[in-house]
Amino acid sequence: MTLMAEISLESLVPRATGPVASVYLMAPPAGGRTAVLKVYPQPLDRRTYNAIEVEQAKLAGLRSASSIVRVESIDELPDGRTGLRMEFCPQSLPDLVATGPLPIGDVVVLAQILSSVLAEAHAAGLVHGGVTPSNVLERPSGQPALADFGLALRLRFPRDLMGDAAYTAPEVLRDGELSEQADVYGLGAVLYLALTGQPPFPLRTGEPVDGVILRVLREPPPEVSGRDVPPALTGLLTRMMAKDPDARPDAAAALAEFQKLLAEGPVEDELDFDDFRDELAAGRNVPIATVSAKPVTKKAKQAKGPKKSRRNLLIGIGSAVALVAVVPVMVQPGKDDEAAVPPPVASTPAPSTTPVVQLIDLKPPQDKGTSVVLTWSFPKTMTKYAVIVAEQGAKKPQPHLVPGVSTTFTVPVSPGLKYCFEIQGTDGASVPVGSNMRGIRGATCKR
Repeated sequence: MTLMAEISLESLVPRATGPVASVYLMAPPAGGRTAVLKVYPQPLDRRTYNAIEVEQAKLAGLRSASSIVRVESIDELPDGRTGLRMEFCPQSLPDLVATGPLPIGDVVVLAQILSSVLAEAHAAGLVHGGVTPSNVLERPSGQPALADFGLALRLRFPRDLMGDAAYTAPEVLRDGELSEQADVYGLGAVLYLALTGQPPFPLRTGEPVDGVILRVLREPPPEVSGRDVPPALTGLLTRMMAKDPDARPDAAAALAEFQKLLAEGPVEDELDFDDFRDELAAGRNVPIATVSAKPVTKKAKQAKGPKKSRRNLLIGIGSAVALVAVVPVMVQPGKDDEAAVPPPVASTPAPSTTPVVQLIDLKPPQDKGTSVVLTWSFPKTMTKYAVIVAEQGAKKPQPHLVPGVSTTFTVPVSPGLKYCFEIQGTDGASVPVGSNMRGIRGATCKR
């Protein structure tokens, strides 16, 4: 994170004004990208600077750092105010549910991503402090990210809780107690909005705003109804929004339950989002990953009727992450480091009768210590790519889906561990293609 870069007011374009800070777009330099500057009304004191630095350094070290919108620099304006520069994410969750609730399967994947972020942050001693729909953002690639992380600025500039009362834990409304349990409550309320299109405690006609606060303090949240939401999901959200903080699961326990829901197979609703999984499984002739133990067959899909067009959803790219068929890309120990590099647990696939032609050219990875930049080339435009990452000691590889127009991807990595990478791609029609495998830090890679 860069500190105290000077910035001119002429380069800022107003975007939004919140209760605490104003948000501006920054015109990108030649060849650069648009950024956001969140400007606070007063300069930041040294203690706040230091606290922000500590928070951001811890966030950068999380495995889920790629799902967090982090502070890139702290900039000083000519009038003495301070702004935090961040990446520009064009939409937030309220924008995406404005036309209706998200598909149930997409919500479960979103829940898995956000609970993973919170579980890792809490384990590192970090509290978000304000998990609300406006802080769940969509990147231009379609990937979700959690923004506005940390307590340093919340303590320096306390926010008015009235506007987000429907998503705020009772103990926070009562005595301002920001905690891990309050983060879990906020996540439950955010997911309720994603499933229903409205907050768990919506403002009633003619009701004053403090009426919402009284209901949050006194009434249990209503159960999700009107859709085929799995009872296990409804029950989990209810427990996450329990009045008693001690009755809520922690983020790690919630994550385990969301992962169990994913492992039970694709959640049925009005949209299919398992095509990429099926295509890769057919092309590789390997078992579908355990998260899709109940695959939807092509015949079953046809019986459902015509497929509806997909909206530009928050999980439009990320939804298939949990469903993609992962080729067992393994980090195998070399002759001299057998004890040091335990391979991930993975089953051996049967020999493929229709092997995928390796046409994607994956270039040598650029290892930057805490991240690796992957670049590849392919002669035709694809619908989407899956970046498969195998980490030393991990139980199974992790897929990251990116749009077909992309030919580069940055993977967060842990210093000192070995990694293997592979790219898979599909155009949605023909047999998927794969890349050569690449390793870093002396890793030996094989399927």
